Amino acid sequence: MNTQTGCLRSDKSSKSLPVVMYHYVNEFAGSITVSPDCFEEHCRVLARHGWRGVGLDEAEDFLIRGKDLPKRSLLFTFDDGYLDNYVYALPSLHRYGHRGVVFAVSNRIEGRLEPEDAPRVSLEDALSGSAPALPEVSMPVKNTAEGFTRRRDVFLNRAEARSMDAHGALAVASHSRGHYLVCTGPEYNGFLRPGNLYRTFYHTEDALVWGSPAFTMGPGLLHRAFYPNPDLMDAIKALVPQDFAAAAAFFAKAEHLRELEALPGRFAGRLGRYEDDSERKERMWREIAGGKEELETVLGHGVRSLCWPWGAYCAGALALAREAGFELFFTTREGVNPPGQPTVHRFKGKCKSGNWLLSRARIYASPLLGRLYAMTRL
Repeated sequence: MNTQTGCLRSDKSSKSLPVVMYHYVNEFAGSITVSPDCFEEHCRVLARHGWRGVGLDEAEDFLIRGKDLPKRSLLFTFDDGYLDNYVYALPSLHRYGHRGVVFAVSNRIEGRLEPEDAPRVSLEDALSGSAPALPEVSMPVKNTAEGFTRRRDVFLNRAEARSMDAHGALAVASHSRGHYLVCTGPEYNGFLRPGNLYRTFYHTEDALVWGSPAFTMGPGLLHRAFYPNPDLMDAIKALVPQDFAAAAAFFAKAEHLRELEALPGRFAGRLGRYEDDSERKERMWREIAGGKEELETVLGHGVRSLCWPWGAYCAGALALAREAGFELFFTTREGVNPPGQPTVHRFKGKCKSGNWLLSRARIYASPLLGRLYAMTRL
């Protein structure tokens, strides 16, 4: 039933909108990466069978207002805001008449908002698939001078985000300001030290301190933050050099490590404190409303869709997001998306055949089948 008019939906209208979640589209293999060729096949097979990737504006009208969508509609989503979405995903979507949305972390958008700000790849070259080679897009892992492997992803810049969003094939919406973690309690396992790093989002809002106890951590819009004792952190910074190379040299000596391991004992029972309700609200507001404001400045228009980092949020974060003006909320949980439902379920896009994606789209387009299948995925 159409939630706006109270009339029965046409047999030609969608009963549930399948939403597929991607992150990287490049040649660097990973659990949340699909290759450009695989993504091209996804787009081609869906189009061949009469499916269309809808725009964010159409999805918002359906999921917020209950406005009809044609059958065989699907929403392509891309989390974080990587440049490879512009270089590799955009031309495939455009070639087969699909649209979608990139959820960008606002403080990872590169560049400045100035007249001379320019895309590294023109929109015309991106749409045609004739972009010049950008090897850094498919080679995000770099080796440091100290012999460690570190991930260094390339994100959209402001001009690319603006031009892509204005064209419409890939809209841009919010994935928060910083995609931050928080320390969640005084328990810790070892100490933060230079080393291999294969994750993109591993950081808190505060600057990383080498030698800090490796406190338990969790999504910032879900948990109450635990703040380490400033006196403990000052003592650590006085002992451990904060330059990457110097910190690596510090940890290479066993006597230095023994000295560091003894330090938290001087702060037994007072390693830190939990934030109070006011601090929690202020921190979450910076992340939610701050990200919205930054992104709207880049795009030049309002943004009403928010994708939760890690798909994780609490009731307080949801209330703040609504207060900030968001109306549609994307999760990482699988399920169906009937009209008028502002909490959006998504299934993970995988580097599998186009027929695999087609089968999942068909499942999640059926409210009954989608609910039953989602139960098996818990």
